[in-house]
Amino acid sequence: MYIENKRTGFRLNLLVPVGLLTVFLINGFFPSLVMLLAAAFHEAGHILCALVVGAPIVRFDIELWGGRMYYGGMLGYKQEILVSLGGIIANLLVAPLGLIPIFGMYGKLFYYSCFWYALVNIIPVKSLDGGELFRCVMRLISDPFTAERAENAVNVFSVLFFVVAGLMVSLISGFNSSVVFLVFFSVIVFATEQKKTWC
Repeated sequence: MYIENKRTGFRLNLLVPVGLLTVFLINGFFPSLVMLLAAAFHEAGHILCALVVGAPIVRFDIELWGGRMYYGGMLGYKQEILVSLGGIIANLLVAPLGLIPIFGMYGKLFYYSCFWYALVNIIPVKSLDGGELFRCVMRLISDPFTAERAENAVNVFSVLFFVVAGLMVSLISGFNSSVVFLVFFSVIVFATEQKKTWC
């Protein structure tokens, strides 16, 4: 179920407000707002890159795990690579802002959140930006059969890396409750998406 604005092409999954309310209740207002800001920069990066490469965006869905763009035509693999990289690059560019001392603990949370979004999305797992990047690169350099076999093999190893990366980010942050929640939430959403992919 979605709330849709046909003029702008934006659709909001009705589960998003429920998810946001849950996040705010568990995590607190300001920590949740900071993590959402990092996520907003990620999605803005995708949209900006899509506009730069001339991708005709006809719809943008806001889901629990982030955004999903739909185009009015087919994109070339090189265009898809640039769009997929957009969110990762955006997070890496703005993350250092969180280290400015005046922002204190919320700045550090912003830094870790941006780092987490970038790290997660660079992993070549199906349903993530990294998976899309890997798929496009493989289709450019090999035949479809070889590409699909490589995607499936890399996906299996990436799942393990995803879990290890979550533990490392939690450890580096000193097990900050907001960061741990972000990691846990990402793992749950990731597992759900993987189940859809494998079914």
